[in-house]
Amino acid sequence: MEESTTQASLADRFLGGLIDWLVVIAVSYLLRGILGWQLTYLISTAYILIRDAIPFLDGQSIGKKVMKTRSVLEDSGQPTTNDYKTSLLRNILLFIPIVSLVDALFIFGDERKRLGDKLAKTIVIYDK
Repeated sequence: MEESTTQASLADRFLGGLIDWLVVIAVSYLLRGILGWQLTYLISTAYILIRDAIPFLDGQSIGKKVMKTRSVLEDSGQPTTNDYKTSLLRNILLFIPIVSLVDALFIFGDERKRLGDKLAKTIVIYDK
């Protein structure tokens, strides 16, 4: 496998996800006094759901940028930039209790893909 299609390690994926959640928590804490908790919750939820499609982040979440990984479509290798449907499919399971745990456990399979990756037909690779 060439470098641009090498799947990201479990550790790098975990750290990228952890960074995203820490950013959400920190920003939510800072914004809740200004915007109120309802709007802050809505913004935080939207970020987690569409984080892989955000254009100004070039199709990477903040955590993926830090870890130098990227989610791409498995059939074409194209980044998920501006692909909100795919990003939503990848991440919606994270908000469903119990299902989110099952989703995470799938990453330990041979394909190293979360259930959300399978649903959205994506793979997380190292960025060039």
